[in-house]
Amino acid sequence: MENVKWTGGSASEWLWSPPPMRWRRVYSGHAGQVRSARKFAEELFAGTPCVDVVALAVSELSGNAVRHSRSGEGNGGWFGLELTYGNPVYVAVTDLGGHGVPTVLPEGYGNQNRENGRGLRMLYELAVALGVHGNSDFGHTVWVDLDLRAKLEADTETSALVAS
Repeated sequence: MENVKWTGGSASEWLWSPPPMRWRRVYSGHAGQVRSARKFAEELFAGTPCVDVVALAVSELSGNAVRHSRSGEGNGGWFGLELTYGNPVYVAVTDLGGHGVPTVLPEGYGNQNRENGRGLRMLYELAVALGVHGNSDFGHTVWVDLDLRAKLEADTETSALVAS
């Protein structure tokens, strides 16, 4: 990913510009719904350079919601997906909370053969910014801002800003 200078334009452009396109969907908290959420994102971003990065982010965040929160427990569990088409692209997944706080693990953390724990780190490497808000009692929203022109390749010299 190349270094990008983010500018907001003039005050008038900001004030009077149309809002970005935004979509929200709710999915039941079953593992099969992660694929549905990913397909929805791929259809919305088809033809853009970032389609694969957006699809990866949706898969990772949705999968985490189902695996690591109350969203994936029993009947009535759900997760919410929000996508905003702009530059940056905004991808957010809201879960029902429960089992700790979503955390970006340090680079090289633990055994590299581990199946779990590297997904948010990977998104951190691909994102312009990444953040978490909420809590374990009421739920978390984990979000990433992605460059609209990003392709699925990590730039080892670029790190995302982490916010909460």
